[in-house]
Amino acid sequence: MDILEMLNRRILVFDGATGTMLQSRGLPAGMAPEVWCLEKPEEVRWVHKQYVDAGAQVIETNTLGATPMRLSHYGLEDKVREINLAAVRIAREAAEGKALVAASVGPLGTLLEPLGTLSFDEAYRQFAEQAKALAEAKPDFIIIETIADLNEMRAAIIACKENAPGIKIIAQMTLDESGRSFTGTGPETAGLVMQSLGADIIGFNCSVGPAQMVEAVRRIAKVARVPVSAQPNAGMPRLQGGATVFPMGPEEFASYGPKLIEAGASVIGGCCGTTPEHIRLLRGAVSGLTPRSECPALGKCLGVTSRTEPIFFAEANLPVPIGERLNPTGKKALAKDIKEGKYSLVRREAKVQVAAGAKMLDVNVGVPLIDEAKAMREAVVAVQEAVTVPLCIDSASPEALEAGLKAYVGKAIVNSFSLEQGRAEAILPIAKRYGAAVIGLTMDENGIPSTAEDRLHIARRLVEVAGEYGIPPYDVIIDPLALTAGAQQSQALQTLRAICALKFELGCKTSLGVSNVSFGLPNRSFLNAAYLTMAITAGLDMAIVNPLDERIMDTIRAARVFLGRDQNAREYISVVGPKRLVHNEDEVAGKLAGQRQHEAAQPALQAGQSAAQPGQQQTVEPPLQAAQQAQRSDGSGTTRSSQGSPAAADRPGAPEPGTLNRRLYDAVLEGNKADILPLVEEALSQGISALDILNGALIPAIEETGRLFGAGIYFLPQLMLSANVMKEAFDRLKPELAKANAGGERAGVVVLATVQGDVHDIGKNLVAVLLENHGFTVHDLGRDVSPETVLHEARRLSADLVCLSALMTTTMPKMKEVIDLFAKEGFDCPVIVGGAATTQSFADEIGAAGYGRDAQEAVTVAKGILAERKSSTR
Repeated sequence: MDILEMLNRRILVFDGATGTMLQSRGLPAGMAPEVWCLEKPEEVRWVHKQYVDAGAQVIETNTLGATPMRLSHYGLEDKVREINLAAVRIAREAAEGKALVAASVGPLGTLLEPLGTLSFDEAYRQFAEQAKALAEAKPDFIIIETIADLNEMRAAIIACKENAPGIKIIAQMTLDESGRSFTGTGPETAGLVMQSLGADIIGFNCSVGPAQMVEAVRRIAKVARVPVSAQPNAGMPRLQGGATVFPMGPEEFASYGPKLIEAGASVIGGCCGTTPEHIRLLRGAVSGLTPRSECPALGKCLGVTSRTEPIFFAEANLPVPIGERLNPTGKKALAKDIKEGKYSLVRREAKVQVAAGAKMLDVNVGVPLIDEAKAMREAVVAVQEAVTVPLCIDSASPEALEAGLKAYVGKAIVNSFSLEQGRAEAILPIAKRYGAAVIGLTMDENGIPSTAEDRLHIARRLVEVAGEYGIPPYDVIIDPLALTAGAQQSQALQTLRAICALKFELGCKTSLGVSNVSFGLPNRSFLNAAYLTMAITAGLDMAIVNPLDERIMDTIRAARVFLGRDQNAREYISVVGPKRLVHNEDEVAGKLAGQRQHEAAQPALQAGQSAAQPGQQQTVEPPLQAAQQAQRSDGSGTTRSSQGSPAAADRPGAPEPGTLNRRLYDAVLEGNKADILPLVEEALSQGISALDILNGALIPAIEETGRLFGAGIYFLPQLMLSANVMKEAFDRLKPELAKANAGGERAGVVVLATVQGDVHDIGKNLVAVLLENHGFTVHDLGRDVSPETVLHEARRLSADLVCLSALMTTTMPKMKEVIDLFAKEGFDCPVIVGGAATTQSFADEIGAAGYGRDAQEAVTVAKGILAERKSSTR
C-alpha cells in the first residue's frame, strides 16, 4: 500500500527534528549532519529508531543538504551518491518495516535568477544529481522541504520527477509569520504550482509553530486536489543557557494536531525543536481522526498564478479579461523595443493594461528575424518585474514557449495548441513539464470548421489529446476562434453557438480573442463590445481584449453585475461610479461623435494591414493619452497603480510630477533598469549635481520602496529590483560624488557575516544590497565566520555596526558568542541579528542591539541605532 492509498483512510504521522537529535549525540556545531551517514551511521540509525519507537509512521533520511552545492561547503561534493545511498539504507534498517522512508531534499542556499545569481538550469542540475542517487536508493517517497523560493521549488520538483520517476513526491514550502514566503508567495499560489508540477502531497514545514501554521494549512487546503501536509516547529526559538531552544512542550504541540487536521492536513509531523516525545503525543492526539474526503470547490476549477497573485476561474470571477497588447504584430514601436532587447515599452504596456483592469496578460514576442526563445525569456522576466498578474505565454514556437515557461515563476497558460499536424506533440509535453494550463484552438489539418458542431467535435479531441500527455480537463481551455465578420459574417454566430455547446456539453472553460471579429470594419470598439456581450451570455470565461478600451472593460463589468457575479455591483460602482454621467441626448450624440472621430483616425483600421491569424489578436493602437490615463480611480478618490501602491502624486517626499528628478524617482520605484542610467546621464548633463540626484530622487525612491514592502504592497522581487536599479545609479554617481567631495559623509561602516557553522547567506546578501543603497559602507565577511574573525575585522575596519545572520537554529548561539566576545575584549560596537529562526525576544536575550525581521527592517533598525548613538555623543 503506497502513501496515497493510505491517506484515503487515515492520518499519517511523520517524525520530528533530526539535526538537534544528532547534536545531542555529539555532532559538532558547523559539521554537515550528512557526514555522519558515512562516519557514524549507528548514531543516525539511533535517531531514526527513537522516532519509530515513538510511533512515527514515516521517517526522513539525513539528507536535507545532500546536493553537490551544499556538500561542496565541506569538500564533500563528490560524495553525493554515497551519502544518499547510505542515508536511505540506514533509515530502512531503523524502520524494520514499521515505518516508511522519505528521502529529504532541502534548499540549495542560493537565490535563483532574477533575484539571485543561480540559473534555473543549474538549480535543476543540482537537484537532479541528488534525485538520481535517491532513485537508485529507492525510498518510499521524496520530500522536498524547507524551500522558501517558489522558483527553487519548481526546479526541485521537475528534477525529482524526471530523475527519480515513480517515486511519490511531497513538496513543502516554508512561510514566515506573515503567511507568505520571504519572496512573497502565499499558500494558494504555493499549492497551485506544486500540485500542477506533479507533487503528490503539498504543504509546509519549519519557520513557524503550529499555531501560525493552522491558517496556512486552511488556505492551501482550499485549492488542493492532493493531500496536504504540515510539519511545524515546536514554537519560535529562544536562547536558554547558551543554547537555542524551542519552547513548546510535547503536550501543547500535540494539542494542535486535531486543529491541523480540521484545517485540512492529512500528513503531520514535526520540524525544528520537536522530539520523539512530541511525536508520540502527536500520534495519540490524532488517533482515530480521518482525512477530508472531498475535493474543495476551488480545487475543482482552473487556477493560475504569478509568484504572488493567484486567480481562479470560478463563477464569481468570470469572465477574466486578459490583456492582448503585448503583441508586436502591427506595432512598430513595440517590435523595435523587443528586437533591441530593451523591454522598456514591454514593461510600460504591462503596467498600463493591469492598471486598466486586465487580470492576466498575454505575452507574444513574434518579431521576424530575432531569437524568439531568448526574447520570450527576457520579456517574461521583464513583465514579471513590472506587474504581479498571471501570464499567458503565446507563441507558435515550442522553443520560445519552453523558454518563457522556464522563466515564469508561477503557473501560466500556454497559448496555444491545436490538432494541426505535429502541434499537440510539440507543445503539450512542454506545458506538462512546467505545470501550465493550455488553450486549445478548434482547428485541425483541414483548418477551422464552419459549424459549431464540428468545432465541438475537435474540442472533445483536444481534451482527450491533452489528457494523453497528463494534462487534466480542468487545465484545458477551448478557444472556438472568432473570425472576422467583415469577411465571414456567418461565422460570428457559429462561434457563439460553439461557446454554448462547449459549456453545456463539454463543461470546459472557454477563451476568445474578441478583437479578431471586427477586423477591417469601422467603429471596432463598438462591434467588439457588442460581440463580447453576446459571447459572455453564451458562456465565455476568458476574454482576450484590449483593456485600454473603456467600452470593453465597462461591458465586462456590467455583464458581471447582471450575471450576479459582482455582488451588490461593488466592483462596477467603484470603477464606473466616479465618472461623469451623460444626462441628455445632446451629450450622448457629442460623446459618440467624439468616439467615432477617434476610431476613424486609427491606423489599425486602414485596409493595408494583414488579417489576424487564428490565435492572434489584432488590436487598435490607442493614442498616447490612453497610456498616460491608464491609471483609474478605485472609487475612493485615490488613484492607484497596477501594483496597488499609491499614485506618485500622493507619495510623501516624491519629486514634482514632470520633473527629471520625478522620472529618476519613478525609475527606481518601478525597477526600470533600461532607463535609469540614461536618466542619470541626462540629469548630470543638465547640471544637476550628483548629490541632488541622490538626495532629491534616488534616496526618496528607495525609502518609498521600503515603505511599500513593509506595507505588504511590494514583495521581495520588487524590492530587489528597485534596489538593483538604485545600485546601478549610485555606482554611476560615485565618481561624481568623489569629485565634489560629497561622498565622504556616509551613513556608517557595517560589517556583515553569517556566523560560524552556517553556510547560508541569502538573507545577508539582501541586507548588503539594501544597506549600500541607503548610504552605508558595507564589508561582507561571507559565510561560516568565527567570532574571532568578526571581532578582528570589525576593529580593523572601525565598524559602526555589525550585522550577523544565521539560518540554522543550531548555529544561532554563535551570535551570542560574538556579542560576549565583544564585551570581553572591550569593543563597543552594536550588533544586529537576523535570520529565519531568529526573533526579537531572541535578540533581547543575547544582548543584541537590534533585530531585523527582514532585509528592509534591518536597514531601518541600523539607521535608528546609529542615529541614536550619534545624538548621544553630541
